[in-house]
This record gives sequence, structure tokens and C-alpha cells, in this order.
Amino acid sequence: PTDTKENEFVILFTNDFHSQIEPLSKEETYNADRGGAKRIKALVDSVRNAEKTVFLADAGDFVQGTYYFSLLNGVVEMEIMEQLGYDVRTVGNHEFDKKMNGLLDMLTWSNVPVVASNYDFTLSCLANRVETSMIIEKNGIKVGFIGLNVKLDNLVAPSSREGVQWQNAINVADQEAQLLKDKGADIVIALSHLGYEQGSSSPYYDRGIAMNTRNIDMIIGGHSHTFLNYADYVTNQDNERVPVVQTGSKGICLGYAKIKFDENNRPSYTYKLIPVKNHLDKKLDPEFSDLIDEYSESVTYKMEEVLGYCPDAIRKGSPESPLYNITGDALIWMAKEYMDVDADVSLYNSGGLRAEISAGDLTIGDVYAVYPFDNVLSILTMKGSDLKTLFNDVASSGGLPVNSGVKLVISNKKVKSVTVNGKAIDNNKTYTVATIDYLVELGRYGFENALSRSDAPEVIRDYFVEYFRHLAEQNNGQITARTDGRITIQ
Repeated sequence: PTDTKENEFVILFTNDFHSQIEPLSKEETYNADRGGAKRIKALVDSVRNAEKTVFLADAGDFVQGTYYFSLLNGVVEMEIMEQLGYDVRTVGNHEFDKKMNGLLDMLTWSNVPVVASNYDFTLSCLANRVETSMIIEKNGIKVGFIGLNVKLDNLVAPSSREGVQWQNAINVADQEAQLLKDKGADIVIALSHLGYEQGSSSPYYDRGIAMNTRNIDMIIGGHSHTFLNYADYVTNQDNERVPVVQTGSKGICLGYAKIKFDENNRPSYTYKLIPVKNHLDKKLDPEFSDLIDEYSESVTYKMEEVLGYCPDAIRKGSPESPLYNITGDALIWMAKEYMDVDADVSLYNSGGLRAEISAGDLTIGDVYAVYPFDNVLSILTMKGSDLKTLFNDVASSGGLPVNSGVKLVISNKKVKSVTVNGKAIDNNKTYTVATIDYLVELGRYGFENALSRSDAPEVIRDYFVEYFRHLAEQNNGQITARTDGRITIQ
């Protein structure tokens, strides 16, 4: 490098922050009291004070996971990105959770540029809002960024990604990186939301992307919530070693890499995860802390209302578990309460349960943590022959949340036997199913052949709040759940 240009820089990064504005609870089994936006800002500020050239990037899923997002639609998260001075980010699948207009709002509230190289937004309301790739220059160092984005089928309902065209990242990654090099980029970093698979050479994940390209110098990953304490160096098509890195999730660690160029402009990397812990509480930025506290107060008041008392923790797990069962039974109650329908079967997705319920007082905030998504209750009628498809899919996934009227025996991930309300399924009979719009729109579970569909008007997490309130009223303020053998594996 010439005298005017620095020969090193630092890149700090996050991935899968998932709206973890506050530190994790001190009661958590793992990573108790880790994370928190105020502490991350303190860390970023201290690195900026110590180093001359610092970039800050995010690899997607900055939102969704706490009631901040449920209630405030991403305002706080976008404010955090502004205040921390992010240089660039890409979009993960959860950026679509408030549908396209919600994502447009978020991009309006924050000036941080977005790169997505294998999503085409031309036909969507985000046309001209997202860059395919970009170069950011600081102190003479030109860093190119591309975004590698996950396939949205089976992750995001079609109605939430209207107008977005996806193609496999490997189709565009190398030429997009080459374009940036041709424009003078000293180094190209991919912000990837594809996920990390240990030892995998599949070109669908980060390692395979690195193996099958020559112009990407580093991959900052996300989506799989992998804590990579050491960079995974992957040999690319030009026999160069490309570091693949990731910080886990929820802001528990801040990613740090110092990149130095030798006289031939070849990079070398010093990488680490910096834990985000309470020792940083002495260094918080007071103005930023006040801003976060204002948002916290506005959401906390509503969230602290106690619905009842749980004598025991309500945990999740397959083939059935207390949380699965209380969820499946809740859908049957909601169908009757809000749609005046007696449903025969209910189905919820295990991935939709984002937390467990601890023993002790149960608050609205606790319920929102378990069911954070903007899903709605969907009531379907379907023929028995299609209902059998539903149970085949439940069996192949090893068990999902269903109602107590179901008795399903699974063997080798296939249905061995199933009854609904004590009777075998009649192919020609019509059954009523209570589920969520997200599962209906995935086009699985036989739902694509449903005879009719009606959706409830409000988001389902508020119905869950009322269900838990109802359980407490029925049982002297107590809320309990148990397993009862509705799904067994032989």
C-alpha cells in the first residue's frame, strides 16, 4: 500500500441479534446476563477509540425475538443501528416478519445501507432501496461488501415476501465480488445469512460458497446461530484461505477481526469473539442508555402484567412436551372462543415456539417471548385423506404441537397409527383444523387442498395471552401443563 493508505483495519460485526435489546435474563440456563444493546455500544465505542479504521456490519436477523419487535415494529432496532453507526448490513429471513411494508418502514427509519446480492427487489416495494453490492472507503482502504441471502421458501410466507425474486447465492457471489475488485476494492467481505454447516462442502452454506469461489476474501455468517470461537479457514478455488466467522446470536458476543495487508496487498486476519458482559456496565454511553430506557419503559409496563402462576416450568421438546401440548390445546380453545368453531385437530410449528416458560409468575411478556410472531389463527376444513397427509408430515418431523384429541404413534418417522377423538380417520369425512396462517402458506400438511379457510382478525399471540388468563381463572390462578401420550414414538 502507498503512504496515503492504511495497511490495516478492524471490522466489527453482529448476526442474529434478534431484538435482544436488554441483556439476557440472569435466570437463563445459558449465557445468563450476557448481551444488551447498551453494552454492545460501549464495546464498539472502545474499539473505535483504540483503532484508526473501524467498520461495523450485520449479517441479518437483527429483528424478531423479543416483545420490543412485537410491539414497536423495529423502531428500536433501527435506532440502535443508527446510534451505533453501522456501515452496512444484509437482510435475514426475519426482516420479512412484518411483511414487505414493514421492511420498507424499517429501511426508512435507518440510513444504514443494505446489500443483498441474490435477492432481486425490482418488482417489490423495496425497488431501489437495496444495493446488490457496494464499496465503502475509509482512510484509503476500500472494502467491498456483498450480501448472500437465504432461500425464503419454507421460512417466510409468500404474502410476506411479495415481489422478491431469489436465486441461489452461488450463482452470483463470485461475479459480484469480481465486479467490486474490478472497481478497486482491496478486499471483498460477504455478509451471509445462509448458515454454517460444520465440515459441509454444499454450495448452499458458507463453507461451500468459499470453496467454490475465488474473489471472496472473508465470510461473516449468520442464520445458524453458530458460535465460531475460531475462524474456519476454507481453501478457495485459487488455493487461498478464506476465513468463515459467526458470532452466535442475541448479541452475546461481538465479532472482531483485524485485517492487515502485506506489501502484495494480501490480507491476514486476527479474529476473536468479544463477550458482551456486565463489566461493560461501567462504560455505558449515558445518552444512548437514556434513549433505550425510554423505549423499555413504554413496553415494560404492558408486559409486566401477571396472568397466573406456574408451579413448574413448561418446557418444549418432541415428540410431545408440556409446551407443545398447552400450545396445541390453546388453538382448539381459540377456534371456539374467537371463531365459534369446534376444531377436530390443531397444529403448530415447533420453530414458532421461541422460548420456554419458567416456574413462577407468568406475565404477558413471557407469553410474547414464546409466541413472538405476527401469525393469525387459521381455520381450515379438509378431507380425511388430506388430514392423513398432515399426520404423515407430523410423523416425519418427529412430532409437533397438536391437541389432546389426537393419538398418534410414530415408527421410523412414519405414522404407525392415528386416531382423532378416539376414531380412525375417514378419508371421505370433512375435518376442521385450527392452525396458523404461516403453516397454511407453506403449502405442506395437506393444507394446499383445504376445502375452506378463514382467518381470525387479530395476531395470535394476543389470543395466547387470553388463553393463559383463562387457564389461571379456571384453576385458582395456577397454570399447569403436562404430557399425556398424545404422540408416542416406537
